[in-house]
Amino acid sequence: MNYMKTTWLLFLVVALAAVSSVAVAATPPDRARLSVAVAEPDIQAIVMVVGGNEVDTFSLFKGCILRENLMVEPGVKDRLAKASVVVWTGFLNESAAITASLDKPAIPKKGTGGAKWIDVSKGAARANIPASPCFGNSDPKTMSGDPFFWLNPENGSIIARNVAEGLSVLRPQKRGYFLANANAFKAALAKDILRWKEELKPLRSLRIFSAQCGWQNFSKLGGPVFVVCKGDLGSLPTPEHMVDRVKEMKAQIVIVDPNTPPEYGNAFREKSGARVIEVASSIEKIPGANSYSALFDNFVQALQAAAKN
Repeated sequence: MNYMKTTWLLFLVVALAAVSSVAVAATPPDRARLSVAVAEPDIQAIVMVVGGNEVDTFSLFKGCILRENLMVEPGVKDRLAKASVVVWTGFLNESAAITASLDKPAIPKKGTGGAKWIDVSKGAARANIPASPCFGNSDPKTMSGDPFFWLNPENGSIIARNVAEGLSVLRPQKRGYFLANANAFKAALAKDILRWKEELKPLRSLRIFSAQCGWQNFSKLGGPVFVVCKGDLGSLPTPEHMVDRVKEMKAQIVIVDPNTPPEYGNAFREKSGARVIEVASSIEKIPGANSYSALFDNFVQALQAAAKN
């Protein structure tokens, strides 16, 4: 009798274990993280906050997105091919490089398969409508606006909202989670923006020339007078032309970026008569930086240090 009971119990345990394993195997992978390809490291920092533990992110580009023949970084091409979603900035130079990497003729439309695309530029304010060669080799006619709109931190909450809405399409059951994260990001960023505006007030007398066009977006917060490169459409200004521009505006500070060609930085240092500082326009080039706000903290601190000197 005891033997029969023991045998029956063992059989029941094995049967339940088998059923359990089948159930687990058949469970849809809802808890698996969404693979999110993001065009820019600074946008990626926002996606990580909004997506939280529901996303696994990676950046597609390094360096200046305005360069000719922009290409997806080789190390992430395989990940891009398997990504659930592509987050981009609406800049056509990016989409051309991404679709070329995917070997597809155009951006996939809803219902046609492939990764979903989220354009985070929708509703964002832009400092410039493309009309200057500071946009490098890209044809201004192909762009919807200033590709560096995220350098105005007041666009950060708009980007976060666009990300939340886009991710919610893929994972509707997590919509509340994504929107809550976006709202928390917005609240924290609003406090930082108020602080930056206060820190910029003492710098209002400064005249700054930026070799990185995007910083004119940041100037929307107030503070120094920012002027960026100008010239004829279709050609990048020469170093000499840009030095003349610096002298014309009587700039006290010239900002260059780690991606600025050396001949421009050298010309500014040798001939402009202005103080030249190098400030990264992406957290990619700021050691230890991993948040969107870190980009602007670094920039404001650099301006404060330059003003003191």
